Amino acid sequence: MKIYIAKNPAEAHIVCELLKTEQIACEVRGEGMFGLKGELPFSDDTDPYVWLLHSQQKLKAEAVIKDYHKQAEHVYQDWQCPNCSEQNEGQFGACWQCGYQIGEP
Repeated sequence: MKIYIAKNPAEAHIVCELLKTEQIACEVRGEGMFGLKGELPFSDDTDPYVWLLHSQQKLKAEAVIKDYHKQAEHVYQDWQCPNCSEQNEGQFGACWQCGYQIGEP
């Protein structure tokens, strides 16, 4: 059963490997169609997906995927360097101006 439609093959493999670490049997399918985007209409049919091999693992798989989405949606707040007052984007752990790293005393 199709359990997750990914944006690209890499994401499909990440989700599949997360499921496998929880002993959930799955595989990535449809990644060959991804290369045909542009030649074929964009749809779920051209996106790679994760196929669940045992439907009785569906609830456990959905919980793992939900946790994955929570982590992927985490938004980092921009921050001001306490050392040089430079404004930095939230995804960076070090100031691009002076090299100060978050968590330094």
